[in-house]
Amino acid sequence: MLENIEILVAQIIVMFLLMAVGYVSVRLKYLNNDGAGQLSLILTRIVAPCVIIDSFQREFDPALGTDLLAAAGCTLIAMGLSIAVSHLLFRTNGPHKNFADKRMCVVFTNCGFMALPLLDALYDSYGLFLGSAFIAVNNVLLWTYGVSQLHRDTTRKQKLWNAVLNPGTVSLAIGLVFFLTPLDLPQVPATCVSYLASLNTPVAMIVLGAFLAQCNLRSCFQDKQVYWVTALRLLILPLITLAIFLLLPLDGILRNTMLISAAAPVAMASSMFGQVYGTDYLFSTRAVAVSTILSAVTIPALIALSGLLGG
Repeated sequence: MLENIEILVAQIIVMFLLMAVGYVSVRLKYLNNDGAGQLSLILTRIVAPCVIIDSFQREFDPALGTDLLAAAGCTLIAMGLSIAVSHLLFRTNGPHKNFADKRMCVVFTNCGFMALPLLDALYDSYGLFLGSAFIAVNNVLLWTYGVSQLHRDTTRKQKLWNAVLNPGTVSLAIGLVFFLTPLDLPQVPATCVSYLASLNTPVAMIVLGAFLAQCNLRSCFQDKQVYWVTALRLLILPLITLAIFLLLPLDGILRNTMLISAAAPVAMASSMFGQVYGTDYLFSTRAVAVSTILSAVTIPALIALSGLLGG
């Protein structure tokens, strides 16, 4: 367990150093908001799908298939819990005018940009393989539940279309074809996919650093509601999720993989989607900034607690 914590802390330090590169790049005007946005699109539309496809380049094993289904089930538990709690605390007719943005911040985690590099460092391709289940479920809910929260006029047809055609589900479907059948991705395109997948950690962290550089961190840490949402995202919900996982017959790697994904900071998509649909995206931006910084402490602490309680 101690070795895993050391690897996790070392990886988080590396990630924050990479984020510093993005932060400094913005301050020196090497990178601006448009450039960071374009890099973000490349990450979500090209690099992250390649990470998922690359993680499925392995010989089929019934045990791995079972693990993948278990990971999907754990994801549904974690995200279902987040949705229930967010609806209980941030009601449509309650005092929170930006209830939809707060629900988004509580429900959706940065399971791609933050969780995948940590899973890669701890458990290599197996961690990425399991983490792909969380990303796929997260993306389906983001384009259906998430969009419906921010854009109340979303039709059922649009929800269905968004659920089927999004980068997470499409890349998962492609990966499953190669995992479940005798087909193999030819060496040349497989190498290309692998190269693109290797960009995930450095580019994602640079984008996050650029994102933080455009925030007024002082005002972020002065918003009491941001602390409340951050506490839910980083501590309260992950602790409840861990308690549930400990009651289930999960091995330590599967439990920790799902816990890291469920305990990741607020998703950048909460801010980006809020901006698109004209909601209080500035609140989401502050929540992303604060939760990203504090997650450097909370994620290792949760993994340590998981090891102590579950072995």
